[in-house]
Parts: sequence; structure tokens; C-alpha cells
Amino acid sequence: ADGGRERMLVRDDGSGMGEEDAKLSVLRHATSKIRAASDIESVMTLGFRGEALPSIASVSSFSLTTSIGEGAGTNVLADGTGNVSVSPASHPKGTTVLVDRLFYNVPARRAFLKSARAERAAVVETMTNLAIAHPGVMVRLVEGGNEVLSLPAANDLIERLAQLYGVGKARAMRRVDHEAGAYKVTGYAALPSITEASRSRQTVSVNGRWVRAEALSKGVDDAYRGTVAAGRYPPVALRVEVDPRQVDVNVHPTKQLVRFSDEKEVRQVVSEAVRKAIQGTGDPGPDRDGRGRDPGTSGPYSHPDSEGGTDAPLAAREHHPTEGRPANETSPPIPTAKKPTGTNKGGSVSSDNLFGTSRGSGSRPPKAPDLSEQRRRIQQASAPLSRAGSAPGVERGGLPRLRDLRVVGQIGAGYILVDEPMAAWIVDQHVAHERALLDRLTDPEAERMPTIQSLLIPEVVELEPQDAAQAAESLEELSVYGFEVEPFGKASFRINGVISTLAQRDVAGAFRQAISVMKGTASGMSREERILATIACHSAVKLGDRLSHPEMEALIREWLGSRYPATCPHGRSICYRLDHRDIARKLDRH
Repeated sequence: ADGGRERMLVRDDGSGMGEEDAKLSVLRHATSKIRAASDIESVMTLGFRGEALPSIASVSSFSLTTSIGEGAGTNVLADGTGNVSVSPASHPKGTTVLVDRLFYNVPARRAFLKSARAERAAVVETMTNLAIAHPGVMVRLVEGGNEVLSLPAANDLIERLAQLYGVGKARAMRRVDHEAGAYKVTGYAALPSITEASRSRQTVSVNGRWVRAEALSKGVDDAYRGTVAAGRYPPVALRVEVDPRQVDVNVHPTKQLVRFSDEKEVRQVVSEAVRKAIQGTGDPGPDRDGRGRDPGTSGPYSHPDSEGGTDAPLAAREHHPTEGRPANETSPPIPTAKKPTGTNKGGSVSSDNLFGTSRGSGSRPPKAPDLSEQRRRIQQASAPLSRAGSAPGVERGGLPRLRDLRVVGQIGAGYILVDEPMAAWIVDQHVAHERALLDRLTDPEAERMPTIQSLLIPEVVELEPQDAAQAAESLEELSVYGFEVEPFGKASFRINGVISTLAQRDVAGAFRQAISVMKGTASGMSREERILATIACHSAVKLGDRLSHPEMEALIREWLGSRYPATCPHGRSICYRLDHRDIARKLDRH
């Protein structure tokens, strides 16, 4: 209740405790895990110092009920004043811990608890990571009568990942199996085409203990360096096995922060393990029912219902930002639901919402709070960012001049060729349109707000548990950005309307990415800018979209008229200049 601040109950069906152990469990520094001093260096259990239960019992109304399955169980009550009572109790085999009114007797400490929303998110994150570290354990999380997590015991790790993230994302993960020196690394790592705005889906366990360690995070970052943009994090679920004497789990009371005897070595081993998997030598993810593939089979998963078109690969390629895939990477096609794509019968993209501001028949002004406040807050922040690894931009003065240019046509299934007296320009149509749309969304001088367009067929989007929790807490904020959303089941949401520029594009993708952005952080970018940049990205035309000549001219005109036309919101270059003299030299016309 209240994100765990008012009440939290934890129940397991483990081996339970007898009466004597139950009484000892609430005494400080009492432990059943350490028999000799040498055990401290080799202990494999999650805890052993006798701190957690006594500490919690001293700052709450605390109850522990346990049974070993034979005879009566034991109930231990503590009221935070030092008084402890023990009595027989009826209880199935296992243990139940109930914590009420956390920090009720320490008001100064209670004031430092985070909001119910933040504490709830932390609980969901903890349970999710524990479920990944122990896929064979059934996990259920309930808040206020609503089931937040319900994960049956899985046969293996990839089945657990499919339960949490869906078969589609699990299928885009590759098996990790690498051993070097004292370390063995197993698990799964996502292809670089699947990224998140935070590390929340990067889970690493060491000897069965879910941990955080800088060496592990940097090892994962090293493996993906050059294949994903800065500030993006592909999901991974790794298990590191090592001699317990090589890792110090006593750095932090929760045992979540650990240190290795050789940080450099473990970083290198993790990096090699993940890199080997994503470069094509690892097995692909699960089959259609979420189970892992037979190790004897090879090649990417191919869904029998998937089509041979380019929709899925383009969607993956435009899952922004993702560049520099390994040449030998194979990404299995992911079936997508059919929906309007905003193209006319001739195959070109409709310009009604993309390049114009005319209001469609289903459009109306937003009834939720509008974007004007966001526009004011991020007017300065919407300048292009300088990011490590980005291609060099072009100064505004070096861009083509609108009055001199001539749009020649579309080349390479996604690039617009523009000519002017001294040079030709190749323009990335997706990035240019993204830049123009973000400028439109953040322009404080805009004559009117973007309209909200009702979807003819509302989209129902099923989210992963952590994202569903974030969405449920953010419905009002989502409405500020034009998402008319309502809960539609345990972890599903129905999108009834969106900003008109997004209505015929990737509505579900924009919604999912906006939720991901709300959970993450990015240096130099405000939360508002990242959300609006997400909307602009998913609203923009994609590589492969055919444009008519007037549509190309409209796109180029709006792009060059934007405030920051040199680079996209993520810092990538938009265009490339080919000087006419250089072309002449290349063709030996000196």
C-alpha cells in the first residue's frame, strides 16, 4: 500500500524457520549462515549479517510468521520500541513478513522517503530483477488488489525474459555463453537494434545475486560501443559465475553493490561475452511460445506468419537511435499488426498531417493540458546537442539556401537530392522531417497548438510490468503531450487519440518510447525535450517512404525554416554536401 510506505507483505513457500531461528532472526547480528570466519569470504546466500530484519523491526510495526511444515508455526511481533513477542501460529511451510507504517517512529527519516510513485517503481524494479536472476521461481506482485506482476516459474532464462518483455523482444536477444579465466558469463543480450532510454533492463547477477557494479556496466557498454548511440542501452540479462573469494559482497548492506578483486578483468570478460553474442555467434532467442531454441538448431527464428516486406526491418532500423550494426548480424522478422500507414494508393506518404497544418475531420483542440508550457520550457533546450560519436554537423550558413535550391528527386529509398548553383546536397528525409516536426512542437510563436486527432480504431498497447506501472502513474502527463490514453486491463492501455502529426504513423511505438523516456535520464536533455523528440521521431517519414515531388519540396522548406536545421534532436547530421567542383574532379573534368 502507498508504494510500500504504509504496508508491505512478502510471502514465500520456502523451507521456513523453526521457533528458535525465528526468534533469532530479529536480533541484531544473529546469523545462521556463518559457522566459521572463513565462511564470510565464500558465503553464497543473499544475506548473512543479521541486519535486515532487526533494522526493519526497529522502525515499523513488524510481524514475521513462519513454519517448517511440521507442527505449529511461529509468529514474531515487534512494535518498533524494542518489545518483541513470540507465539504459536498456523502457517503453511514458508515465511510471511509484514511491515506496517515504515518509519512511523522516526519522522525525520520518513520525510526522506520518496513519493509513493517512486517507491512503487523501485519495488517493481527489484522484483523484476529478482525474477530474472531466479527464473525458476514463481513471482507475483500485487498492489491495492491489482496484480502488477504475475510470472509463473519458467523453464529457463529466455522464457522468463519472454514473460517480462514479450516474445518479440526476447526473440531479438542472443545467447551469451563465454568463459575466460575465473569467470563464466551466460545469459542473453539484445541486438543493437533494441535499445532503451535507461539501464532498467540491464540485469546482471553474480553467483545468483542481482547486483550493480561499475565494472559490469562498463563491460556491457564496451560491447555495444559503436553500434548504439550515446544514452541508449540495449537490454541484457547476464549471469556471472566466479569464485566467491573474487568478489566482495560486503560493500553495501543490501549486497547490491559489489566489487571484484580484478575489476579490469571482469569488465573485459563481460565485454567479450556480449560482443561475441551480438556479432552473430550467439544463438537467437525463443521460439513463438517463448521457450528457448534447441541448441542443435541454427539460424534466425522465422515466424510462419511474417511477411517478406520491409515493414519490420525498417521499423527496427528506425528504432531511434541505432546505427552501425555488425555486418554479420541477423535479426529475425517480428510480425506486426496491420494498421493504417498514412500512405495513399500510389504508395507515397500522405502529406495531410505530415507536411501541412490543416485540421483533419477527426481533429480537435486538445481537451487535456496543452503543450504551450513545454514549448516555453524547452525553447532553449531544443538546440541540437553535441554528443560523442555523432557525425559532424553543418553550420546554418553552410546549408543550402531556400531561394537557390532545386529538389531533384528521391534516391536510395530515403534520401532527397537537392541542387543549388555551387553544390548538390543529400538530405536524410527522416532526420530532416524529425527536426522540422520538433521545431513545430516546440515553437513558442506558433499560431495554434497541434490538434488532437481521434483514432478511427483505438490502439491497444500491452506494456511490460515496469512500463505499465510508469504509464498508470503518468496518464495526466501523457495527456499534456497529446496522448489520450486509458487503462485497458492489467498491463494494457487503449490509445484513443494523439497529436495529428502522429495519427497515421507509429502510434504504439511513440507511446512505448515516451514511457521509456519517462523512466530514464539523458545528459543535456530535459525530460520534456526527450518526450517531444520521441513524438517527432515516430511522426516523421521513414527511410523507404516514397514521397511525391511536392511533398519533398514541402519537407525541405519546413526543415530549412526550422530554428536548428544543421542537426537532428539527437545530434546526428541531416545532410551531406557535394561540391560541384569536387564532382568534376572525381570525373576528371578539371
